[in-house]
Amino acid sequence: MDDAEIKKNADFLINNLKGKEIPGTARVSIRYNTLVSFAKIYGITDPKYVGSEENGIVACHAFANHFTIKALYKLLLGMKLVQDGVERPFMHNVNKLLHGGQKYDWEGCVDVKPGDKLSITAKFGKTWLVEKTMVLFSEIEVLVKNQNNELVCKPLITAAVRPGGY
Repeated sequence: MDDAEIKKNADFLINNLKGKEIPGTARVSIRYNTLVSFAKIYGITDPKYVGSEENGIVACHAFANHFTIKALYKLLLGMKLVQDGVERPFMHNVNKLLHGGQKYDWEGCVDVKPGDKLSITAKFGKTWLVEKTMVLFSEIEVLVKNQNNELVCKPLITAAVRPGGY
């Protein structure tokens, strides 16, 4: 892909992604053993996070890393767009996709518990290009809800795509 095509694709994405829903829903089932193992990796010993299943443990907030990024990338990989009347994948080369960062908003959210079945949806926020490196960045607003349609997490993920990937 030459520089002109990379710039054209970047301009297209910058002008067309904001507010666009990422099609599909990723689903994740939460297991007690996974919650405990994840917390222990971080050295967490609080029984609220690593206690017995009968005592009603909840996920530590770091657990959102376990499911959010993986689910989001799965959604992005299947995304299609129409550019110049032709359908194209969002990603031309998935090896160029990078995780650029995340922020988690827990306001108004309930705890994740063993047995929860999470549904993850997302839409694009701001998208911009760093011209010097031609790396394209996009904020992705994610909503994670449980089986009761209660909000459990509102991550803001920043995806970075190196030239040739978009």
